[in-house]
Amino acid sequence: MDRRPSPASVYADLRDRLRDGPSDVSITSLPDGSIDVRCRVEFGSGGVVRSRKRFGEAIASGAHKSARLIPTARDSGGQAVNLAIGADALGAEVCLLGHLDADELSSFPFPTYSFGKPATVRLLEFADETVMLAEETPTLRSWGRTDLSAAVEAMDEPLCADVVCWGNWVSVPGTTAMLRHVAERRDSVPGIVLVDPGDLVDSDPDAIRDLFDALSALESVADVVFNANRREIRACTSVLDPPVKPPGDEPRADPESVEISTADDDTRLRSLRAAVGLSGVVMHAADRSAMATADRDAVVSVRNLETTSPIRWTGGGDRFGAGLAVGLGAGWPAETALACGNTAASYYLTHDRTGDAADLANFIEETIDESDRSDSHDDVDRR
Repeated sequence: MDRRPSPASVYADLRDRLRDGPSDVSITSLPDGSIDVRCRVEFGSGGVVRSRKRFGEAIASGAHKSARLIPTARDSGGQAVNLAIGADALGAEVCLLGHLDADELSSFPFPTYSFGKPATVRLLEFADETVMLAEETPTLRSWGRTDLSAAVEAMDEPLCADVVCWGNWVSVPGTTAMLRHVAERRDSVPGIVLVDPGDLVDSDPDAIRDLFDALSALESVADVVFNANRREIRACTSVLDPPVKPPGDEPRADPESVEISTADDDTRLRSLRAAVGLSGVVMHAADRSAMATADRDAVVSVRNLETTSPIRWTGGGDRFGAGLAVGLGAGWPAETALACGNTAASYYLTHDRTGDAADLANFIEETIDESDRSDSHDDVDRR
C-alpha cells in the first residue's frame, strides 16, 4: 500500500493553495439553469409541515389531498449555474452556457450565453430535508446541436476550457447526443470533461448505458471524470453487465448511510471506471469523497470535515463539483482536489452561501481540531 497523507496534511495543503491566490484555471459550465423558489409547506391555513416524513405519510395515506406552498425566497439555480458561481468564487476564469432567460439569471460577473428559458424548481423545505419539484421548459427538453453550435460560435472557444463541467443529464435529454457530438468534433475539446448526471436513480437502465457509451467515446479525445453521489453510483453500477454487487451487499433503507463500507464504495468506483474506460469516477457523500483513477486502478478517499449541522439541504453537490473542477483543472493531487470539493460543499451547507478562497481557507483553519493534526493515516486512503 502506498504511503498515505494524513487528512490534516491534505486540508492544510488545500488551505495553503487557497491562500496563495487564484488558480490559473478556465472552466466552462453547461447546459441547464433554473429559478429556485424556496417554499414553506402548509396543510390547511397555517399548519406548517416541518417533517418530510409527515408530509409523505399524509399524502400517501390520503389524510391530505392538497398542500399549500408558501414562497419564502427566489434564487438562481441549476447545476451549471451553481457550479459556475462556485468556481468563480475560487478564482477560476468562468464561462456559463445555460438556460438563463430570467431576471434572476441575468447578471453574473463572468461571460454567459443563454439557450432559453430556465426551469422552475420549488424547494419544499422541511426541518430535516428538502424536496425538489422541477417544472422544466420546452427549451430544456429540446436542447441540442443547433443550440450548442450557436453558443460555440458566439463565445470564445468555450469548449476549449481546462475543464468543461457538464451537468444535469436527467433534465436535458439531448445531453447524450451532444457528448457524442463533442467527441466527433475533435477540433475543439477540453482537457477534462467533468460530468455530473444529476439524480439518475430509477432512470431507464438503457438510457444510463447509452450515456456511458457516449462518455467512453468522449474519453478518446479528452479526460472524462464522472461525478455522482453514493446513491447515484450504486444506481450506475447496478446497470452494468454484469451488475456490480460487492460481497455481502444487501439493500439498505438509507443508501446514503455511512454504514456502507469503504470496500463497497471502492469496488463500485473501480468497477464503473474500468467498465466505461474513463479517466476517473468520483463519489461524493456525507462522510467522504472518493475517486477511482486509471493510475494502477487506485481509489483515493478523503473524509469530510467535521462541521456543525447543515442549515441547507440542497446545493452542496454543485459546490463540491466547483471545488473539484478547480482542483482538477489546476493539476492538484487528487486528494487535494477532493478536499477542495468537500470544503466548498460543507461551507455552503453550513453558511447558506458560496464561499470564496479566503472563506474556505479560514473554514479549514477553524474546523480541523487538534486530534486531526496528530491522527494516523486512516482517513485519506490510496488503495
